Formats: sequence, structure tokens, C-alpha cells
Amino acid sequence: MRSGADIRLALAALTALGCTGLATGLAGRPSPEAGLLRGKSPFRSQGVTHVDRLTDGIAAAPDDPPRTDLTSVLASPQSFVVYDLGGDVQIGCAAIEADGDDQYLLALSRDGVAFAPLWTAAATGDRGQQPRAARGLAGRGRYLRLRASGGDGVYAVAELSVAGTCPPRWPPPLALQTGTPIDESACLKAWALAACAAAYIFAYRRRAPDFVKLFVAIPLGLSAALCVQLAEIWPPPPSLRVALIAAIAIVAGAGAVRVAATRWRRAERPRRSS
Repeated sequence: MRSGADIRLALAALTALGCTGLATGLAGRPSPEAGLLRGKSPFRSQGVTHVDRLTDGIAAAPDDPPRTDLTSVLASPQSFVVYDLGGDVQIGCAAIEADGDDQYLLALSRDGVAFAPLWTAAATGDRGQQPRAARGLAGRGRYLRLRASGGDGVYAVAELSVAGTCPPRWPPPLALQTGTPIDESACLKAWALAACAAAYIFAYRRRAPDFVKLFVAIPLGLSAALCVQLAEIWPPPPSLRVALIAAIAIVAGAGAVRVAATRWRRAERPRRSS
């Protein structure tokens, strides 16, 4: 009986491994053409938002605005991202899709401290997301660093790729999408926050069930998400300022109406009782 149970357990384990392998195959693994960075997280970074977007295989459509939900933003020329390539490797080609009026600098290091220039993706002269690629590079190191300089000071990158031996197809294939500008997304959140907060203010009752009171999580969540986006683009552009002021006015107005209505009901109770 014991041996039969062991056999069944082994078969179940093999089946699970087979299903896992099938699922991984269906999901797809980065091909050699994807380069060395696809899906990799930075070793360290400073002053850079949404670093996961740099290597997710999703690129913004050409001429897309710099700051969208598809890009990573470098706050200043001192901002950087460093990747650990796992060992001392040769880099033969690189590609980047980033804001066209800035230049982006790649450098390599063997110890993560002293970096030597590898490639400078020069400005294209066009605004918005623009692809650049290079072949025939001659650099070697374990740590790859990305920085930005020049231009208008708005540094935004949608995708970064490097490869050792250049594949026949370079730059690598990417999924192109049209991003939503951060200011537009923040504007929608501001209006949604105003609507949800006002609705909660009017609907709230002290004796309401607890699950109804938990709906406060909706405006709180929206306000947290809005604050994160505002931190990325502060100071906000004029169009967003109007939405923010209007949202604050709506919430404040709803609160004032609710307070006035509550006072009026309390004042009416003695009159009705008399």
C-alpha cells in the first residue's frame, strides 16, 4: 500500500511539473531576440518612477506623449537605473524608446562603482516617444546603468533593451500601445474622487450598517492614487489645476450642504414636537 501511495504521489508531482511547463510555454518566455533585460528588475535605482515599465516588453506608440501610463520617468540628470546582468558579459547592441528631445546614456561597470560609457542614444529632434537602436557596440561588464541628460528636462523611457551577440532582428519585437497621459489620468481620478466623495457624504448615516460605511474606501483609494500621480508631475499643468480646484469645491460644497441639512433637521424636530 505504501509503495502504491508513493507511486501516485510521484505521478501527481510529474503531472504538476508538466502542467507548469505547459503553462510557462503558453505564456511565452523571452526569446534571444528580446535581449538580456526583458522582465528584469533593477539592481538599484534613484529618482525613477515605475521601473518595471522599462523592461516589460511594452513600448509606447511613436510620437506618444512622454509621461503616460506606459513610461518610466527620470526626475533629473542625476537619476539612474542600474541592472545586474548576472555576470561579466559582452554587450553588442542596445535599443531604447524614449522622449525624442533628450539623450539617454548607457554605461557598463564590472564592480557597480566605476562605469564606462557604452552608448549614447542621441536626441532625435522630435518630441514624444521615439525609438533608437545601435549595433556593433563594444562594451563588457556586469552592471548596466541608464541615465538621461539635455533636452527639456522631461526624461521618459518606455522600453530599454540590450543584447550580447546581436540577433538578426534588432531592435527586438515589442508590443506597441497608446499610452494615457498622466495628467489626463489624474484629471479623470479627480472627477471620480469628487463624485464618489460627494455621494458618500450625502449617503452616510451614523446608524448605517458597517458594510455601507466601508464604501469610504473608494474615495480614499482614489485620493491615494491621485496623490501618487500628482507627485510624478508636480506642479500640475493648468488643465489639471482646474479639475483639482473643481473637485475640492464639489467635496467641500457637498460637506457644507450635508452640515446645513443636518442642522435644519435638528431645528425642525422641536417645532414638530410642539
